[in-house]
Amino acid sequence: MNFINDLTKSDVEKGKFPLMEILNDSFYYPSSGFDGGIVKDCNTLGHNYNINSFIYCDYATGEDALKGEQNTFRGYHVFASRGVKQKELIPNGWIPKLPPHINMQKYFTYENLWKPFIRWIVYERDEDKGEEHGPKKFSLLYLGGEGVATYQALYWTNKTHPKAIAIIQPGTGFGANWTDFRDINGPLAWVIYENAYGMPDLIYYGGIGEEYADINWKGYKEIRRKKPYYANYQGMIIIYKNINSKIDT
Repeated sequence: MNFINDLTKSDVEKGKFPLMEILNDSFYYPSSGFDGGIVKDCNTLGHNYNINSFIYCDYATGEDALKGEQNTFRGYHVFASRGVKQKELIPNGWIPKLPPHINMQKYFTYENLWKPFIRWIVYERDEDKGEEHGPKKFSLLYLGGEGVATYQALYWTNKTHPKAIAIIQPGTGFGANWTDFRDINGPLAWVIYENAYGMPDLIYYGGIGEEYADINWKGYKEIRRKKPYYANYQGMIIIYKNINSKIDT
């Protein structure tokens, strides 16, 4: 049962933030920008994954930019939204555990670009669209934060894990990402593999360029490809499944 379908505007705007419902079976997308491709895929080809909660994280977008882009999901409109306080996401607090060999100087390289905010948006399908377009409603929690720390704070402290993660065009190098999210020995992989509460069932991986041929993370196997990925007929993503997962693909 999709709890999001039962939410009223008052629930979203004035009710208690449904933290665990948002986190469980969620799709976590660090360095997301405003890429709606994973939502479209989960609404259509990947509808069997039953993912209706999306968590985007990007420290350089900013809330003003989000407001300008929030109504660009084709076939959906904003049903209700509100700001979320940090303590609503980590009600029991958080003591960060640093990945080994982390370079703190690199971590703060782009600190001048950080635009922290947290916004929760529930989308509703337009009346002229049918079920083949996607679910009646879906949830988007957007955090103006850093991807590694946010993953640890959200999932470790709340004793859960996302159903899926995306590593798509993650902004390495000139894209203003302080680390390479693709690196199996990097800090993002470390917080994912060291999470005592489980691993993602799926990894969406890709972008534009030959460097996105294979993520090569242990414990995952390719199940399908989507090409092109972007609306301009460019790019490709590969969907990998955790070999221990029982998710219906």
